[in-house]
Formats: sequence, C-alpha cells, structure tokens
Amino acid sequence: MDVKCNGTLWWSECFQERRNMVTAKSAEEIPKRLLVLACAVMEREIRQFQNGRAEFRFFDYGLHRTPENMAKTLQIEIDQAAKEEYDGIVLGYGLCSNGIVGVSSRKQPLIIPRIHDCISLFLGSSESYRDQTARQPGTYYLTSGWIEKGQTPLSKYEDYSRSYDRETAMWVLKEEMKHYTRIAMIDTGVADLSTYRNYARRNADLLGLQYEELQGSLSFFKKLLWGPWDKDFLIIEKDQSVFQDIFMES
Repeated sequence: MDVKCNGTLWWSECFQERRNMVTAKSAEEIPKRLLVLACAVMEREIRQFQNGRAEFRFFDYGLHRTPENMAKTLQIEIDQAAKEEYDGIVLGYGLCSNGIVGVSSRKQPLIIPRIHDCISLFLGSSESYRDQTARQPGTYYLTSGWIEKGQTPLSKYEDYSRSYDRETAMWVLKEEMKHYTRIAMIDTGVADLSTYRNYARRNADLLGLQYEELQGSLSFFKKLLWGPWDKDFLIIEKDQSVFQDIFMES
C-alpha cells in the first residue's frame, strides 16, 4: 500500500502504514543495504552493530559549530547516494540546532532518530535524557568519543588560550559555561572508562563543577541500525524534506 504525504504532516500520520509494516519486521527484514551518515563522536558505538549490510560515513564534530554547513554536507552525501542502490539512509543526527532542516532525498527514505541532540542516543532513550535534564539541567555531557573527537571545556580553554592570555581565556570559558553545574561522563561500555576518567574529571575541576558518571546504553544505537523504527524515529520518504516541526510534535 502506497502512503502519500503532503509534506506538512508528522510521519505518524503520513507514514503510519509504513511504520506499522516496519515495526512488525525482524532485524533481518529491515532494508538490506543502508547508508549511515553520522557524527564522528558516536563512531565507536555505531560500529558495534555493523553487520555487513550498512556502509558508514562519519563527519567531523565541527559541523555542530556551524549548523548551516551540516545540512549542506549531508545533502551532498545524500545526493551522491541517489546514484547507488541503497534501501535507506540512516542519519546519526538529531535536530542538532536545526542542522538537518531542509535535507531531503530524491531516491531513498531517510531514517532519523526523533531527538533534539545525540545525548538521547548515548543515554539509551529520550526519556532517560529528559530525566537527567529534570534532575540537573545544567549538565555538560562527555563520552569517550566526545573527548577524542568532539569539544570539551578543556579543549575550549586551550583554543581560547591561543587567542588570549590565560586569565582572559579562563574568563571567556567561565562566561560561556556559567549556567552549567555538572560534568557528566556517560559510559556506554564501548571503551575502558578508566582511560578517560581523569580527563573528564579535569574538566570539572577546571570550572569547579560537580563530576558524575552515568550509565549509558547502546539500545538506541541498536534500533538505529537494526530497527524496529518505531515512535522514536522519523521516516522521511523520498522528495520530502526534514523540517523542525516534526521533531516538536508528540
């Protein structure tokens, strides 16, 4: 059964039939050839679920600092994928400051986690992220990949110190981080936490913030690659564009 969409409705209305079909499928029946486009900070977590059916391309975290470039970069890859026989394109991104707004595919459906940023992926669900936000909203999250390939308070301080003296660099960082009260290191189990613990603590010590370690989960990443693509996902059919409202509706 074909489901038509006018491009203005949330996928639960436009693609309800497709969702019912997908959620009923086992992992083996999820589209056989996927292209996965994701942020480099989650590469280790995503590669836990490589099964020979997916091709991975990871992009520099710096795209988050210029959201207007994120859509352009992803669109180039998606357009290139139209020349290949992929069954679907999975985005390892959330709304990300509207960084994926406007992205569309001419050939394959886009599968996108229905989240605002990737912390939900690392914690295992949007519910877990909301719980943490309610408990302590001023939290700066770290993961092993974030430390290796992303940006941390310590790395920001070093960057600022190249342009300013140390005292000014610290003032700039503290102004930027003044609403944060906690540094939380998420352990998803893909790396030895002891390798990263000292560095994570140093971030908290630098700013005099509380330090805490949180148990993460790979469950959201597993669903991203293997399904089922249920209510936690958006399925954007070919020739439809990603727009902000689809992430806002309940």
